[in-house]
Amino acid sequence: DCEVQGPEICRTEYESECWTKQEVHDVSDDVVECSTEIEEKCQDETSGYTTNTKCSKWPKEVCSVSKKQVKKYTPITGCTKEPRELCAPAGCGFKQGAEECFDKTQTVVQDAPKEQCTLEPQRTCKHVTKLVPKLEPTEECVDVPKEVCTRSRTNPRKVKKPVVKKWCYVPSEESGLA
Repeated sequence: DCEVQGPEICRTEYESECWTKQEVHDVSDDVVECSTEIEEKCQDETSGYTTNTKCSKWPKEVCSVSKKQVKKYTPITGCTKEPRELCAPAGCGFKQGAEECFDKTQTVVQDAPKEQCTLEPQRTCKHVTKLVPKLEPTEECVDVPKEVCTRSRTNPRKVKKPVVKKWCYVPSEESGLA
């Protein structure tokens, strides 16, 4: 749209360019290792004139925690405004044109880490003391109340009680009452 050529005027426009890179961290992780150990306790038992040593064994879990250096990655995304210089002869103005699109291949050098994760069961151990019952017979006595009655004659005396007899009969031909 420029008919008159004037001196060239330049203007700086800014375009955003974005990128992602992986930041490497050296981290110390806790690693738990457990093993089963057999614990033993012995004690002397005396029976009469002989003494025997009686031992009992039980398993116990012993764990230790150690530190291990591993690499962890954090993605960092950032954008920068890149300057673009647009120049045109004076007398010409910028006007909105049709949108032009094109593919741009840009090489960005960065690490492409692959993080491989596995689930490792962690065993938590604690010492538990269990009581083992030992049964011994003992004599147990209980008082049970029992009523004991005896007849005793204290201050005996004669009392007159009338005796009432009740006679019942069924009227029949023989008795002549029917």
